Amino acid sequence: MSASANIASSPTAPADGPAVTYRATIDDRIDTPVALALWERAHAATVFGHPAWWSAAIAAFGMGRTLHVLRILHGDATVALWPLWRKRLGPKELFASIVEPIGARVTDYCAPLLHRDHPRSVLLRCLLRAAMPLLDLHTVLLLPKLPQAGFDDDLVETCAAELDLLCGAKDRPCPSMALPATMGELERRWSKSHRGDVRRQLKRLRLAGRLELVTARDRGEVEAMLPRLTAMHADNWRVRASDPGPRAGAMPDFAARLARDLPLELLEASEVRLDGVAISSHFGFRDGRRLLWYKPTFDVGWASYAPGKVHIALAAERSIAEGLAEFDFMQGNEPYKRLWCDLTTVTKSFALARPMAYPLWAWTTSVRKFAIEYRI
Repeated sequence: MSASANIASSPTAPADGPAVTYRATIDDRIDTPVALALWERAHAATVFGHPAWWSAAIAAFGMGRTLHVLRILHGDATVALWPLWRKRLGPKELFASIVEPIGARVTDYCAPLLHRDHPRSVLLRCLLRAAMPLLDLHTVLLLPKLPQAGFDDDLVETCAAELDLLCGAKDRPCPSMALPATMGELERRWSKSHRGDVRRQLKRLRLAGRLELVTARDRGEVEAMLPRLTAMHADNWRVRASDPGPRAGAMPDFAARLARDLPLELLEASEVRLDGVAISSHFGFRDGRRLLWYKPTFDVGWASYAPGKVHIALAAERSIAEGLAEFDFMQGNEPYKRLWCDLTTVTKSFALARPMAYPLWAWTTSVRKFAIEYRI
């Protein structure tokens, strides 16, 4: 059973109408039909706010974690939903408890689900107020990767001040590539050296065999590509002798659940194949006219041919042909992204805490410099 508690009533007075009263509850599970109905009427119905995304994150990474599903109602209608979970950190932070959006580590744009007929600023304010009972001496509320579009820049800070909360913030760049009408126009935007290298690697691979970009056309083809992507990714990290990333064993399960349960129109998967054999793979998403470049990898045996770079070029060419407007590399400002990108949007991460939790909040924001964002 889902446990609920009526914890707040928030009368507001929108500029274009009479005062509206909102009621907040905290549940211990997600009501999927309610969440899906809200997603279909949301301000921004993106893949990262789809109930299937949350369910996949809980199944893959949520073992033993307590769920706190913040829900704002107007009358009997759910107008905002924000599922959070509580996580513990490593040996250096055993004293800390973090409350954050479900799957925040693997989610690139962490926004709550908000009904499009209600002001986003009002609903976000109600959600932050509803989260207050979750905060104590040992708890920080993390709001990572919140898109600034649609929210007032100072909304979180203003609400934190109203609630007498400590508030730390950090900007996170999200590079993207605007897609013009033709591939020629796009190439002219790149530096001369980058343009030359892309053409050289394309030529080398075409001399090595039959080069093609294969895009998944149905759910079965998406699911068939994932095991090859997983194998390439594992080989790549082994060769680099580096950390395999967030709970590497759980990531394939997470991706498989997304491929199985998300609406097909939100999914995007492709491979670069040489003589029918995949040498680069990508699993990502569509958001309207944007391609979201989420999980790319390549066959390390072909590294000297830059198959990942070739994959981006071919995927951009295909995206232009399909009328897409943007190639979004999302979170992170890695050097390779800057070779392609001419746009940068910014998300903000916030850490909120009660004044009595100042030592923990200062440790989180200043000493550890938001390292909690990188913990699964």
